[in-house]
Amino acid sequence: MRPADRAAARSLLDLLKRRGGGGPRRSARTSRLLVLAALLGVFAPGVAWAQLPDLVDLSAQYMPGVALEDPRPTRAQVTSYEVTANVPIPLGEKTFLIPGATYHVEAVSYAAAAPGFDQLRAFHSVDVSALFVQLLPRDWALSLRVAPGLAGDFEAFDGGLARVSALALATHTVSEKLVLGGGALASFSFGSFLPLPAAYVEWAPSPYFRLEAFLPGFATAKLTFSDRLEIGLRADVAGNAYAVRDPRVTGAWPCAAQPADDPLTEQDERVARPEQCVDHIAYSVATAGVTLGVRAFSSVWLTAQAGHSLFRRFEPMNADDDGIPGGGQSLPNVFFFRAGATWRIPKT
Repeated sequence: MRPADRAAARSLLDLLKRRGGGGPRRSARTSRLLVLAALLGVFAPGVAWAQLPDLVDLSAQYMPGVALEDPRPTRAQVTSYEVTANVPIPLGEKTFLIPGATYHVEAVSYAAAAPGFDQLRAFHSVDVSALFVQLLPRDWALSLRVAPGLAGDFEAFDGGLARVSALALATHTVSEKLVLGGGALASFSFGSFLPLPAAYVEWAPSPYFRLEAFLPGFATAKLTFSDRLEIGLRADVAGNAYAVRDPRVTGAWPCAAQPADDPLTEQDERVARPEQCVDHIAYSVATAGVTLGVRAFSSVWLTAQAGHSLFRRFEPMNADDDGIPGGGQSLPNVFFFRAGATWRIPKT
């Protein structure tokens, strides 16, 4: 085990002792790939430093309102909030079990909404996770994580909100300056199973500079000054897939047959059209920008990131996890601002 790993393990054991505790559809597929990367890319920070994740992480992200392609001239503005907590439990000097939980919400506000437009204002996700970390001989380490959860507007609950994601990653410390890793990640939600390969690299040629990437999740380059200030560049993806159970959607055509047909439309509203019914929405965004971190006290850091989005899209999907024809929309790219607070495992 490399010195940094031994130090991290000792720090974790000491911390727990002090606490006295326990120790059609290319675009649709693209959206699902980005959603999966967003779900599983959060695993990477735990791999980056001694395979152990942060204890608590809070964040909020703001993006200004943009005009939707349909219906015009409706504008939508999205603000995201997330809180994650982990409880590392040492099972031995080189073995850890880390249960955790994450709550994420996308809060949406609208302006100039068209008549009859269903304003779905909040999408939630709750995931509970179990991460098993084993530090192996010859500077190898193995991380296995499974995270079941629920995602939707939470207007109603059924089995369609359930999902599960998993990660298996092996890393090898090539030298004191270089760590390489690889593995696989996968998710199962809304009846679809999606596997992907994963790759990890951490290069720290000096105590003041570190380059880290977890593909397909994120890439970052960071300068550190006196262990109190961090500044760098970061590109990553975020997003989710949310079940829609709002009665304004589930009780209306095409999800539900109506008692009478509207003679002004071509469709027969007396017959439901499940293939056109919105069962869930995939929302994904890729961003890049400048990051800043300041250590407030102990191992608590305050962070900020500002930059621009590179890709934004939402994709309405039916119960068969197929994109609804004509439903997907690419959103205009805008600036963003993200702020947060992180309680890291102390290094000393």
